[in-house]
Amino acid sequence: MTAVVLSLVLLYIKKLFSSLLQQFLNILMMNNNTTITLETLSALINATDSPVILLEGRRSIPAEEYEKASAVANFLAPRFPKARFRSGNATGSDEAFSKGVAAVDAARLQVVAPYRNHRKNARFEGATYQYPDTLSPIQVEQIVAKTVLASPKSSSLMGQLGKTGRLAAKADYLLRDTLKVVGFSEEFPKITAALFYVDQDSPMDGGTGHTIRVCQKEGIAVAFQNEWVQWL
Repeated sequence: MTAVVLSLVLLYIKKLFSSLLQQFLNILMMNNNTTITLETLSALINATDSPVILLEGRRSIPAEEYEKASAVANFLAPRFPKARFRSGNATGSDEAFSKGVAAVDAARLQVVAPYRNHRKNARFEGATYQYPDTLSPIQVEQIVAKTVLASPKSSSLMGQLGKTGRLAAKADYLLRDTLKVVGFSEEFPKITAALFYVDQDSPMDGGTGHTIRVCQKEGIAVAFQNEWVQWL
């Protein structure tokens, strides 16, 4: 019995230490004067039992940048074999990042689509796909609250969830963007870090900007292409 208790105590201490280390590193990364180095990302991954790296960004991406996004994902996947990777099923950056991961191991790729028929003809075999319609009413309420916290102007828009029309579709996409960051289950946990391809002149615009703000509210370390391209 004593050995069992000791084992449980040691396991608790390990998890507590890992959680505190991750929180410290995330807070450090939120300093505007600090960028994510590959070494810091490694520390975040190693401090997390089930790490998930979000890879996403703008739909509009030049061909050369598309290849770089795919290359960095292809570089990270074998470097961090216990990590899973998450994206959003959109064209452009999402597709490029996902392509890089899938080339290594599609089973470690998580894709959160806004609805079940979204881009069904452009999917990666072996990847795990998830949708907001699997959420319970309580989970939807929680994620809506986080959505509005990150983007207060979306409050009235989120009232369109469950309805039809253009505004309802926008609400579905925004909910999906928040879900990608915060997760909702053991299989789809909160992310550990995020890499983005952004418009350098206005990185906080659109759905990508919203996702970045959710990361900031959740204390998640983020890197833009001017940072992660240096890892190649």
